[in-house]
Amino acid sequence: MRIAVVGCSHGGLDTIYKTIHRVDADTKKSGELPVELLLCCGDFQALRCNADLYTMKAPTKFRLLRDFHNYYAGRKKAPILTIVVGGNHEAMGHMWECFHGGWLAPNIYFLGYAGCILVDGWLRVAGSSGIHKAENYKAGHFERLPYIPSTLVSAYHTRQYGVERLMNLNNNGPKVDIFMSHDWPLGIERYGDTQALLREKPQFENSIRSNTLGSRPLESLLKTLKPTQWCSGHMHVRFTAEVRHDKGKSGGSECTKFLALSKPGEGRAFLEVIEIPTPEAHQPAKGVRHHTPRLFFDPHWLAIVRAFAPFMPLQAKAMPLPGATQVTALIAEAFAWVQQNIGDNGMKAIQDVQIFTQTAPPTRSFSGEEDTDTTPRSYSNPQTQAFCDMLGIANQID
Repeated sequence: MRIAVVGCSHGGLDTIYKTIHRVDADTKKSGELPVELLLCCGDFQALRCNADLYTMKAPTKFRLLRDFHNYYAGRKKAPILTIVVGGNHEAMGHMWECFHGGWLAPNIYFLGYAGCILVDGWLRVAGSSGIHKAENYKAGHFERLPYIPSTLVSAYHTRQYGVERLMNLNNNGPKVDIFMSHDWPLGIERYGDTQALLREKPQFENSIRSNTLGSRPLESLLKTLKPTQWCSGHMHVRFTAEVRHDKGKSGGSECTKFLALSKPGEGRAFLEVIEIPTPEAHQPAKGVRHHTPRLFFDPHWLAIVRAFAPFMPLQAKAMPLPGATQVTALIAEAFAWVQQNIGDNGMKAIQDVQIFTQTAPPTRSFSGEEDTDTTPRSYSNPQTQAFCDMLGIANQID
């Protein structure tokens, strides 16, 4: 499967999709298949209307509506299936509505604050949104509209609740093929050309010397999940690394390829195409040049979400999470429930449950200039209710 990866989007969807179109035009001459999937690694900026600008932490000069609102309003449609994680410059009210994941616009799917899905039923894509700040890591998701300056910042800080759930993906589940994050895993620079990185970003020197460049929880996830590929944004630079883990059961050394990319802009390395071998059973029919992938819920992730649902922290001081032994038993029980109650042995297409619905009023024009409402409001998203109903858990997002 040919997959385009973007670092930070910063609202530049039109540029991103045009770039993929040019890549496809070039590869068509050599007989290669077109890009089938797009992964966006944070700072996506899913701004639906001008009011959403006031739920995004950014300097005033960067607080711009950009391109997404036209995709949300239906004036444009994403030409390729797009999967998104959140960063530290997001419309946090919109993202909170889709805490468990959901369609931000037709053909654009948000993985949630933490999540894992299956593309075409086999490619396992997991992700973590936000960036790490130690002072808020063990807090609950207490931030709500109307945001004040401090909560507008803390709202995008990664929480232990999400990381601990992701840590259990390898608990009887298949290997994660691709992990998406905005932040980098702590210390990842040691596995690539550190000197080249410093020549490009000399301001990183002190962080590298003090071993504070990146996220410690993401480092733990990297060492636990050992995904085939890890993709990130945030630092606005292209950087590659290769992490060799301990030998696996087969005796071979497992390896994670790391790729970080920049943001859209002239001369910036913001988009790159990677290839993940498609299993024989999932190969498109001969002669089919364009394949449109479908998204499925990951049964193991659904079990994790159901098992952890009673412990979801919604106050500034989070309740303790269950210990490892209890977690294992809770997930096993939840997985049996998922297999019996959801789809075909736990496999269910996302589009059969979650259907894109406009919540905030869309802008009335391509420019959005006519829309002057600057008052953010809370909305209930039917996709979140549908997800919770499917899993038999309470909708605590509303």
